[in-house]
Amino acid sequence: MPQESLTAAQASVKGAEVGGANEDPKAQLHLKLANEQIEKAKKLIEDGDNEEAARVIDRAQADADLALALAQQAKALKEAKDADEQLGKLKKKLKQ
Repeated sequence: MPQESLTAAQASVKGAEVGGANEDPKAQLHLKLANEQIEKAKKLIEDGDNEEAARVIDRAQADADLALALAQQAKALKEAKDADEQLGKLKKKLKQ
C-alpha cells in the first residue's frame, strides 16, 4: 500500500499552498491537478489497485512540486520587477 507516498504528496500540496501556489494561475492549475490525483489515488487504494495508485501519486507529487516552483518563480519575478521600478525611481531622482 503506497501510504507513505500518498502522505508525502499531500505534504507537497500543503507546501505548495503555503508557498503561494494559489496566487499564480499556472501554479494554481498544477495544485488543482495534484489534489485531483490524490483523490483518485485514494479511490484506487480503496479498490485495491495499489500499482496504479502509486503511479497517480507520482504524478500528484510532480504537479505539487511544479506548483511550488511556479509560485516561487512568480514571486521572484515580481520582486525583480519591483526592484527594477525602485531603481528607475532612484535614477530619476539622481538626475534632478
